[in-house]
Amino acid sequence: MTKYCTSPKIPFFKILRWQLSRLFSRMPQIEGSIVQTHAELPEGEYAMWMGHATLWLKLGESTVAIDPVLENIPMHHRFTVLPIPKEQLHADIVLITHAHYDHYDKPSVKFLLAQNPDLIIVAPAGFWRYMKGLVDREQCFEMEWWESLMVGGLFITLVPAKHWSKRTLLDTNKALWGGYVIQNEEHTLYHSGDSASGNHFKTIGERFEIDEAFLPIGAYRPEWIMRHNHLNPPEAIQAAIDLGAKTLIPIHYGTFDLSDEPLPEPLEWFEKLIAENRYPFSPRIVRIGEIYRFNTTSTFKSI
Repeated sequence: MTKYCTSPKIPFFKILRWQLSRLFSRMPQIEGSIVQTHAELPEGEYAMWMGHATLWLKLGESTVAIDPVLENIPMHHRFTVLPIPKEQLHADIVLITHAHYDHYDKPSVKFLLAQNPDLIIVAPAGFWRYMKGLVDREQCFEMEWWESLMVGGLFITLVPAKHWSKRTLLDTNKALWGGYVIQNEEHTLYHSGDSASGNHFKTIGERFEIDEAFLPIGAYRPEWIMRHNHLNPPEAIQAAIDLGAKTLIPIHYGTFDLSDEPLPEPLEWFEKLIAENRYPFSPRIVRIGEIYRFNTTSTFKSI
């Protein structure tokens, strides 16, 4: 693995001290996003942000769920509701970016498998250790960075991210992590997963012409921890520039209280930046549950 795409290790006692300090210095949290609810999944091609890093896509005949987290996760509850009744969700393909609990929620994947026993799961190399007993081996495809596969009429590539992997005390970086570029004849979409800033965004942009980039803007404080793992709003904007993306859609905020900034702050910061500056991409803010139709003009343009 390339060094620039591996987050530095932070001593456990420092992380524990930070987590304990949060227990005694909680700030009031405000729901960070208005949720647009639906009775069922829409028709046609679309992208739908479901909160945090969960993205639902319909491209051609395939429905793709990226990092599906449908309920609460260990130690954290949702501050925004799921925009569609869980029972209405059906996916053909699940893409998982890495093993952290807010991105790989095993109960959610298990539920989607019950909805569709033929579900295909795509994950980074080494991820089978978390899938044993959940899905047949031939339904789980593992990939290294820059490897691709064709499934459901989509060309899917795992691309680098500057992050790390851990789910238990003994499995640090035993599985890979990354983002996904998803292509068909008409669209090229990018979901970064979790990532800090790095040269990998330029490299990805050199290899793909990205139409929509779904980039995280939340979970950036305390900076001494989070800058090695996540993007803040100006870093997400720079990532979109490096990618050469036509449209930037911010995600990974307003759903789980994982860090020290107030839930509404990432979007407020992002809105301020796009109002004050001109960028070579179209910024598009979508609510949780809002239907994004491809090749539409942004309603939130720089001035």
